[in-house]
Amino acid sequence: MGFFNRQEAKWKAREAIRGAYPHPMLVSLVYLLLTAGLTTLITRFVADPFTLAYQYLIVGNYEWDTIVRHVFTPARTGLFAAVQIVLSLYGCIMGFGYKSYGLRLARGEQPGYRNLMDGFSSVGRVLAAGVLTYVLIWLWTMLGMIPYMVALILAVVMESEGLLALAMLLLVFAVVCAVVAGLRYQLAYYFLLDNPEMGAMEAIRHSKQAMKGWKGALFMLDLSFLGWMLLAPFTLGILSLWLSPYMSAAEANFYDHVVHGSFGPRTDAPNPGQPGGYQGNYGSGPQNPGGSF
Repeated sequence: MGFFNRQEAKWKAREAIRGAYPHPMLVSLVYLLLTAGLTTLITRFVADPFTLAYQYLIVGNYEWDTIVRHVFTPARTGLFAAVQIVLSLYGCIMGFGYKSYGLRLARGEQPGYRNLMDGFSSVGRVLAAGVLTYVLIWLWTMLGMIPYMVALILAVVMESEGLLALAMLLLVFAVVCAVVAGLRYQLAYYFLLDNPEMGAMEAIRHSKQAMKGWKGALFMLDLSFLGWMLLAPFTLGILSLWLSPYMSAAEANFYDHVVHGSFGPRTDAPNPGQPGGYQGNYGSGPQNPGGSF
């Protein structure tokens, strides 16, 4: 099994940021405005029935049955649900675009604002991969949550401290299941980016195969940014504009290492800078692990 040099991957990500134009902080700002900014703007005009119910219940002292009749109307709840679904799908597409930007940034292809829209050129594949990944992660999480809920209910009914302690351990197990599942499918978007003809389920399978034995390395890479993430709120979010492309490029370097065996610009594509052409060689070289995490 090959060795993933986390420090080198992060150093190359910082170098890519220094030489990029437009500056990655500006691209991140545009991405933030197109996602969180747009979501905030839209939700200001679409009432959240749950927030309204809380306000009427706590502040207005209305009876619960009155709140249900006047707040949770089919029109209001239907509109709210529809808007949330559309915003989630939109966020999935934009997230793919930012992955595209980060991958091209790491490869020195001088990406720009237009790459944030790359997801719209293959909406079907992007949404299918996003939804399937979400469902798979949810199923793995439920695998851990069901034993936790059973143990918790038994602990309450039987008033057993031992069962309560077991329930807490099972809750930790559920969290671990969710984290491991997320890491397993984290490379799916990159396979879609490098292979325009690849389907969503195939990309997920490739990600699962490529991540065998590498989940710990990716987890440690993500964990190494924790200090920056904790510091970001104290800078009014400005630090996040630099941290986001930094993390994205570092993750792209991880993908290139695991799948292609090297960091940085690639020379095995017929048209560098364009989607596709990068065929992974994991499973055929020394960098591919034989075990699983």
